[in-house]
Amino acid sequence: MTETEAELQLRVWKELAISKQVLMLAATDALKLDKKCTPEELKQALEATIKRSIEAELELSSAQEQAKLAVAAVEQQLVKSKKTQEAVEAALTEAQANVQQLQQQLITERAYHGQQLKKLKEQLAEKECAIKTISTTLSDSPENVVKKLKTLKKQKMDESEARKKAEEALSTLRKEKQKLEQSLKELQTTQEEPEEEIAA
Repeated sequence: MTETEAELQLRVWKELAISKQVLMLAATDALKLDKKCTPEELKQALEATIKRSIEAELELSSAQEQAKLAVAAVEQQLVKSKKTQEAVEAALTEAQANVQQLQQQLITERAYHGQQLKKLKEQLAEKECAIKTISTTLSDSPENVVKKLKTLKKQKMDESEARKKAEEALSTLRKEKQKLEQSLKELQTTQEEPEEEIAA
């Protein structure tokens, strides 16, 4: 038996009304409204919820953008820190190499100047010995006395010049030693400062 068109329309309207009622009940439950609220109240509540949802999405989008900017800033800072650390490590390595080179140079200079000083002392001792030999071998005649005086005078001048040279060489050695020690101290100070910055 077939339904008439009026019965069919009535059944469709009835199902639509039931669906609408079920939908309204679900919406009132979700929005925590009274089940007996008017359609106008339901509409206002839905509009307010939609508005809050849009605002929340905007806030979320803004927060995500700020987070991206913060992450980018942190990444840039990290890159800068790595570059700074690499530069400090390179400077430290170079300073350590310079310190080792200066220490080696100081050892070499000390050895060289020590040898020079030793040679000068030996030359001075030889001249003193020669003066004694000459003094004993010469006779005491007036001519010999004049010769001895001239020889002694010359020897004393030579000895004086040799002593001056020895003193100058010793003074130069001391000055160079002080300069090298000062350079070494400055390099060690420079080396300690980057280590303190890294530790900080």
